[in-house]
Amino acid sequence: MSRYVTRVSVWFFSEGASPSQVMRKLLDLGFKPVRGAYDFVYEHSNENMSEADLGNAIIEISNALHKMLAGFKVFYNLDTSLSNGEDDYAPLEDIDAELEKTRKELEEIESENENITL
Repeated sequence: MSRYVTRVSVWFFSEGASPSQVMRKLLDLGFKPVRGAYDFVYEHSNENMSEADLGNAIIEISNALHKMLAGFKVFYNLDTSLSNGEDDYAPLEDIDAELEKTRKELEEIESENENITL
């Protein structure tokens, strides 16, 4: 299952909008925050897009992003490419879930260590 994704990296300016304001706007457009070389990713829902459909989708998302961030004084970069499941990003919710699992494991180890020393 291959689909296209549009990745966005954002450069903030101290005299511009806050990162949380920018993030809310990107979330409203359907972007997801990610860890990796880019800050956000938009996963196009249509698989096997034609070149014309892809071109139209890129223009549409680029125009929407440009309109939403107008006046925010941020720089952004877009990159759209085919995703094959071996991406260079990880969704933050996956990372958060893994961190929570690790925290619980550490708490269990600490609890076991306390019981041993008592």
